[in-house]
Amino acid sequence: SRLAGITKLVPYIKVVKNEKLASRLEHPEDYDKLFTKDEIDKLFSEVISYYIDPEKCQACMTCAKRCPVEAIISAKNQVHVIDQDKCIKCGTCVEACPPRFGAVTRISGGPVPPPLPEDKRTIVRKGKEKKEN
Repeated sequence: SRLAGITKLVPYIKVVKNEKLASRLEHPEDYDKLFTKDEIDKLFSEVISYYIDPEKCQACMTCAKRCPVEAIISAKNQVHVIDQDKCIKCGTCVEACPPRFGAVTRISGGPVPPPLPEDKRTIVRKGKEKKEN
């Protein structure tokens, strides 16, 4: 059931819903009766995630240094990636990203694009391209 997915989101759901989410029922099938489909869809639509746009990230490491839970995978000259499992959705990364880059995007209720594969994360700066012999 989709309720299993909601339990991961407990910290981000309004306090009003906590009583239902904290319920301990004797029969697992009873969990499906706690929320209507509309309530579940609404809970998912309220979830916020953050994403670093690989086209805009300049690997300045500012967001990674400020993240309180070290959820940003970063390295010098590498596009940064948010580990969605570690992220606590606090928004510090958005605030920390320099406005001239604007690489961190807030996503509300939608899927987060997949992270850039590791072998595609290297940023080549202008004037620093490797010359072929």
